[in-house]
Amino acid sequence: MGTGGGGEIEWARPLIDEVYKGAKRFRLVDPNELRESDIVVIVSKIGGGVTPEQAEKVKKLKRTVEKPEQLAFSLLGKRLGREPSAVIPTELGAGNTLAAMCSAAMLNLPTVDADCMGRAKPELQISTTNVSGVPITPVCLVTHYGDELYLDNVSSDARAEDILRAVTAASGGMAGLCRCPMSGEVVRRATVGKSISLCIEVGKTLREAAGRGQGPVGQVVKVLGGKILFEGKVSDFERKEKDAFVWGNIILGGVDGHSGHEFRIMFKNEYLMSWLDGKPFVTCPDTICVVDAASGQGLSNWGSDFAKGREVVVFGIEANKFFGSEKGLEIFSPRSFGYDITHIPMKDLVQ
Repeated sequence: MGTGGGGEIEWARPLIDEVYKGAKRFRLVDPNELRESDIVVIVSKIGGGVTPEQAEKVKKLKRTVEKPEQLAFSLLGKRLGREPSAVIPTELGAGNTLAAMCSAAMLNLPTVDADCMGRAKPELQISTTNVSGVPITPVCLVTHYGDELYLDNVSSDARAEDILRAVTAASGGMAGLCRCPMSGEVVRRATVGKSISLCIEVGKTLREAAGRGQGPVGQVVKVLGGKILFEGKVSDFERKEKDAFVWGNIILGGVDGHSGHEFRIMFKNEYLMSWLDGKPFVTCPDTICVVDAASGQGLSNWGSDFAKGREVVVFGIEANKFFGSEKGLEIFSPRSFGYDITHIPMKDLVQ
């Protein structure tokens, strides 16, 4: 569900180890169990591209905060006059889902079994909370160098994205963020419920299939209610860093029933759009997933997952109700990224 992004798994591994070494535990709370008086906040990391000039300046700074997202949580609680009672992830992804869950565990708090996207996304304003009209403020950002930034008012979620991303880029490319306090009622109407449980079910499916020596891809697609879009081998992969994001394209040559066809995927951190034989195909807000054909494991746009010749399966999942709406499409569609392409729902494209 990280769709090629969602934060790197390398973020998560040491955080998980710290939870267990500290004899802490992960707890999930059902959104329906939240009370109206509860305060739930989004906790995440935020990345940002660093210019050579910024990198030189940061080298001169002393790193004083190891877990900026946890400090941001505490500081925002002071700003609110009350410590929040639970944490919710901003998205589904190896880095940011676990950044929230590990922060909650270390703070002896539960994580709400939900997120604010139902998949991973590249920008803060792409959020179910924004679609639902929930204010992103107050926001607290903390850098590894002890800087504390508060936004109490901002003209839009997109403006908050620009400000916070710029500060992060000037601070070594990584910071911690806490934002968008919500009541239990708001969580239930403005987020994607039971999404972490769904990810756990996918992991269980993968493990059990591997234990039986069975190909897991079809089973995972069934669990997620998706549809296979393409089966092929990587013929080209290009990636570049620009404006605090990783941009690129993946080109696949078809195999088996897709032999003789070509599939292209464009990503900005996450997979966003696809073309089949040069024609626009499944696009955001529908979710595009790329997994290893043998193991079913999701692949990342960071590192070397897309080596030439690797055999993969691409499948799609229909966008949730938030992004099927008019406002949702204004926030998250091909036109959001400068493409003159009208989104056609996956259900109308794929039988």
